[in-house]
Amino acid sequence: MRRRWLAVLGMLLPLALLQGCWDIRDIDNRMLVAALGISMVDEKGVKIWVRFPLPHSQLGIGSGNKDFLSASERGKTASDALDRLRARMPKYLDLSQTRAVFVERRLAEAKGIYGCLDFVVRDRMLPINAIFTLIEGDMEPLFQRPNPSGELSGVYTRLFFERYAGGTPQKNKVALWEVFSRHYNHLQESLVPLLVKDESFQFNLKGNAYFVDDKMVGWLTPEETLIYELVTNRMTPFEIETAGGANVKVETSKAQIRTGWAGGKPDIHILIRVTMKLMDTSHASPLSSRRIEEEVNKLLEARSIGVFAKTQAKGSDVFGFGNRYRSSLPPGRYGEWAALYEQASIALKVESNMRNVGLKLLQE
Repeated sequence: MRRRWLAVLGMLLPLALLQGCWDIRDIDNRMLVAALGISMVDEKGVKIWVRFPLPHSQLGIGSGNKDFLSASERGKTASDALDRLRARMPKYLDLSQTRAVFVERRLAEAKGIYGCLDFVVRDRMLPINAIFTLIEGDMEPLFQRPNPSGELSGVYTRLFFERYAGGTPQKNKVALWEVFSRHYNHLQESLVPLLVKDESFQFNLKGNAYFVDDKMVGWLTPEETLIYELVTNRMTPFEIETAGGANVKVETSKAQIRTGWAGGKPDIHILIRVTMKLMDTSHASPLSSRRIEEEVNKLLEARSIGVFAKTQAKGSDVFGFGNRYRSSLPPGRYGEWAALYEQASIALKVESNMRNVGLKLLQE
C-alpha cells in the first residue's frame, strides 16, 4: 500500500512543476494586423494605419459584406499612436502576423524612417520578414479600398513583390530586417520600393528610393533599378528590354566586381555577363544577333552611367561596394565611406550573349 502511494506521489510531483497558460490569448480575442502604415501629420506627430482581416462566420453573422476592417490613430510617435489605438480596440492588438509595413514618402524625406520604427526592434512586435515599402500620396485609400483580386489583407502586398507571382527585378522586394541591418552598416545604404496609387489595382510601382542615413534623398526609375539588380546579382528572368527595334528577355546575369584604390580614391570595375532570349524583332529592318547584343550592351552601359551619377551625387552606396573595402578601411573610418563613394571611379562593361533566337537563325 505504501509503495502505491509513493508511486502516485511520484507522478503528481512533476505536475506541480508544469507552468500554466495564464497569459495566453485565444484567437477569438485578437485583432490580427495584416498591414501597418505610418504617415506624417505635421512636424510634431504621426498617424498610424492598421488593417485587419475579418473572419466569415458559416452563418454569415458579424462581418457583413466586408472582409477587412481598417482603423487609424494619431500620436506624437508611432508607439504613442499604437497605444492610443489599443485603448479603442475591443480585442488585443496583435502585430505578430503583419505582412507589410508602409511609410509615407513625406515622412521618409522629412524625418527619416528609423525614428518611427524604433519600437519594431525594441519590442519585437512585428515579424522581421515583413515587406517594407514607401507610399507616395494619401495613405487612406490604401487601407480603405478592398483588394481588387480578392486576396486577404496583407497577402495582396506580399504577392505583389513575390517573384513567382508577377514580381519583376524592378520591384526590388525588401524585408524589414534588411532595412535595419543597412541602417547600422555605414558601408551600404537601403534601396526601398516606392509605390503610388493605381486606379485599377491597389498600387503601382513608381521606382525605388535610396537613402542617406535614414532619410530618402532620391529614387531610381524601374528601368534604372535593373542596373542595381544586375550589379548585386539579384536579377530574375522576367526583364524585357528593347534595343535596336528588338525585344529581348534577360534570363541570367553574373557580375564580377574588382575593387581597389587609385590616387586615394576607390576604383571599381564591373563586368556583367548577360544571357538573353530573343522575343521579337522588327521585320522592316531586321538586325543580326550580334548587332542586337551590341545594342543591349550600349543600352545597359549608358543607363548605368546615370544610375551611378545619381547615387554618387548623394553619397548613397545602395550597391554595397563599401563592404568590399571593409578589410582596407579601419573600422573608425567606416563613417567616411559616403564621402569616398562620391569620389569613386566606377566603370561598368556588359557582355551579352543571345542563346535563343528561334527561326531567326534561318535568316542569318
